[in-house]
Amino acid sequence: MYYLAACDNDGRCFGYLRTDNTVSKDPDNEIDKLICFKKKSEASEKVMQINLGHLLLPNGSPFRVTVVKG
Repeated sequence: MYYLAACDNDGRCFGYLRTDNTVSKDPDNEIDKLICFKKKSEASEKVMQINLGHLLLPNGSPFRVTVVKG
């Protein structure tokens, strides 16, 4: 499975993205609430959408994400 890790502007991971687009600080206890993908290509597509929104939209995501294999 592939998960989405939320990162700050310095590239430090501070949590994992939940299905409601909030960030989980305790992913081990919330594994069923995390966004997950079976294929890396699907996860990468979502990452691209979120990161472009972060860069281009004034009300886009306040963080960037990256794919993490779990």
